[in-house]
Amino acid sequence: MMLFHTDDETFKSHLRPLSVLMFHLLLTHSCRGAVSSPVISLVGIDKATGGVVLDCESAGWYPEPEVLWLAGEGKLLSAGPTETVRGPDDLYTVSSRVTVEKRHSNSFTCRVQQRNINQTRETHVQIQDDFFWTGLYVNLGFWILLIPLLSFAVWTWRLNIIK
Repeated sequence: MMLFHTDDETFKSHLRPLSVLMFHLLLTHSCRGAVSSPVISLVGIDKATGGVVLDCESAGWYPEPEVLWLAGEGKLLSAGPTETVRGPDDLYTVSSRVTVEKRHSNSFTCRVQQRNINQTRETHVQIQDDFFWTGLYVNLGFWILLIPLLSFAVWTWRLNIIK
């Protein structure tokens, strides 16, 4: 039997020394990896919906984590598939995109979590109303319809006055 020490705990093992060393490396790698806090970037505007496209990326994970998007009130958002890249150091970099539409708070959270090692990192973003195009399209559509209607009304009114 061998005793195996880390900074926090002592483990007993019946494994061969090489196996213990590999276990130590794996344990150190998974528990003490320098995972980065998620970085949220504004990628663009979805012209079809007027929503804002956000990207979230986080690196330095082992084992592979999951990425979740949440609205300000904690509601889970539907996002595209998570892209996962495993680097030469066996650490994972994950990224995910979501299109968000205007909400009451316009607050969104990207959460990257690895439940096996109980590790979570999250980043919040608040988006100004100006980034959402829905209001612009509604206003533009209103004026595009209103101007011809007013023109037609004035034209018919003038025809009636002339007769």
